[in-house]
Amino acid sequence: MLSCTGLISSLALLVGSTVFALDQCTPRGGAQNVVYWGQNGGGIVENNSLAAYCTKESGIDIVVLSFLYQYGNGLRIPSGTIGQSCFISTTGEGQQCDDLARAIDVCKSNGIKVIISLGGGSGAYSLSSREEAETIGQNLWLAYGNSKSNSSIPRPFGKTFVDGWDFDIESNSGTQFYEFLIAKLRSNFASDRVNKYFITGAPQCPIPEPNMNQIITRAQFDYLWVQFYNNPGCSVDGTINYNNWKKNIANSPSSDAKIFIGVPASPLGATGTQSGGKYYLEPDQLSNLTRIYTNDPAFGGIMIWAAGFSDHNVNNGRTYAQQAKCILTSGKTCQRANFFT
Repeated sequence: MLSCTGLISSLALLVGSTVFALDQCTPRGGAQNVVYWGQNGGGIVENNSLAAYCTKESGIDIVVLSFLYQYGNGLRIPSGTIGQSCFISTTGEGQQCDDLARAIDVCKSNGIKVIISLGGGSGAYSLSSREEAETIGQNLWLAYGNSKSNSSIPRPFGKTFVDGWDFDIESNSGTQFYEFLIAKLRSNFASDRVNKYFITGAPQCPIPEPNMNQIITRAQFDYLWVQFYNNPGCSVDGTINYNNWKKNIANSPSSDAKIFIGVPASPLGATGTQSGGKYYLEPDQLSNLTRIYTNDPAFGGIMIWAAGFSDHNVNNGRTYAQQAKCILTSGKTCQRANFFT
């Protein structure tokens, strides 16, 4: 029997079409549902309690805190705003971040990974040298890892630590130095023999990626949630270039990285306006697309931008994130009210 990918390719399946043979494609165990949290846009405001997204009913496996959006060019400690309350200054001090720290602990106790993201679509970030990159990498560990050091670097979440660091780099300034930042950050992981840490990335879908290609092909990533939207030629409005991404990283340090299908949770989630509708997939369409790749060994799951857009997009009584979890778990959209109980 053909693999799922081979079967679909041979039938020239389009995302919106229906083919009976798709029912033979069952979800691959371990696929994860990833949701970004911490930024609001398009007039949408998410729940400011991170813990609300860390219940069994949420359907979320990994939550990505966004963003640390200011660092480099002399600033050695990343800063930013996460959620509506937590502000991290350029000296690394957390302001009104205690509730978020407690929520992170709730998430982790419920088996949900929490990753903190650097970059984003707007911000003031760059790297000016290898030395600066390595210093920032070390400071990220001291500030957010399970560090036992008596460092003077502030810890915005106190004793609470994250499960990994995400790179959503949408600027091409200083990208040649990120490999050194990531290598330095990774060098600390072995000091914590109890917990596992992850390096993740959110590249745009064009290859070569306009901002992150050098980073991804020279540094080691564990998960790549590719943004298959907002770029004609490789986005969900046509044919995504998932297989080209596998080839792109095949001979790189990221060769074992899992590839996630990144989608917006609503038309607003794509572009901030209703014009983003061309890059949005209804849950049934997302189910059809996901089934093409679900049995591929490189497939990691679905990434959703973002929590607030998901909350305001309810289908059959379920948020977009919940629908994505149903798709990953059963191969179908949510069909019953008690799916998560």
